[in-house]
Amino acid sequence: MERRAWVRGIWEMVKDILCQKLLTYHLPSRLLLPDQFSGLCIIVTGATSGIGLCTARELALGGANVIMACRNTKAAIEIARGWQKEAPGRANLNVEVMALDLLSLSSVRSFAGEWERRRKPLDVLINNAGVLLMGEPQRFSKDGIEQHLQVNHVAPALLSLLLLPSLLGASSPRIINVNSVAHHCSVVDTKHWNLKVENSKFSSIRAYGTSKLAQLMFLKILAIKLLEKKASIQCIAVHPGIVTTNLVPGVRKKSFWRFDPAQGARSVLFCATDDLVADNLVKDFAYYSSNCKPGKVSPQVGDMNSCIEVWKETLEISRVKADYVEQVFANRD
Repeated sequence: MERRAWVRGIWEMVKDILCQKLLTYHLPSRLLLPDQFSGLCIIVTGATSGIGLCTARELALGGANVIMACRNTKAAIEIARGWQKEAPGRANLNVEVMALDLLSLSSVRSFAGEWERRRKPLDVLINNAGVLLMGEPQRFSKDGIEQHLQVNHVAPALLSLLLLPSLLGASSPRIINVNSVAHHCSVVDTKHWNLKVENSKFSSIRAYGTSKLAQLMFLKILAIKLLEKKASIQCIAVHPGIVTTNLVPGVRKKSFWRFDPAQGARSVLFCATDDLVADNLVKDFAYYSSNCKPGKVSPQVGDMNSCIEVWKETLEISRVKADYVEQVFANRD
């Protein structure tokens, strides 16, 4: 099964490499947002570089209240000042910087706690921050979780859960997870989560793919559970394409077949703001590709038993009670 997934994943990535520029020729090089987004409150993680930076910038210049959630707050403040100089007519941008380190679950809890104390509706949560430690040995966070799994899945999942009260306070809230075609390269077996393996057997790309697959499977169950409570939070995963960013150190050289970060941000912005996204939701869940259209997901995402297993293991590893979602709605009532 794992070998088939690997072959399927490589094929999907090759198709992206060969076709992504062709399939997105009709899209503008940058997606400029109109002033109608001035009422939106949006959190963007990993907003100091790459796709996250371009996403946050477009939203800020479009008038949204943007919260840059990142580790390097000093850099974020300088970036926001630069955006202010770009603002049309020097209008005051509504940008705030908050500290968030996804390698620390306590940092995630602190961030969410600070935000929830404001009792302010949150329109969109964009879980953009990610890590791919290409060619490096297996590493674990201080929480004892393999780093790809924590940064790409467990921490964003925890953040999404803890911010549910604020999301439920908005009129049409969305959770946007920046995913990857690499999710096709792996299978998820929660029994082997966080087991140390011999360096010769560890594959960073497989670990990355596993984390993105787990992210998809968890998001699907979250959408279902929210829908059961008649709470309409759109849960959308999006593959931004093969993009030249600093996600992979040493692989930053531009190439004709790779997107630049602004091009990669187009599909993320589309999923975060466009009303057309709702047309392709299935039980409030969808997976979009870089051409701003629904994409193909791994067959394992269709296995409900596996998805539920990922859900349960994620709650356990992040120390969240099994009835957390039910408690959120009970507290609202």
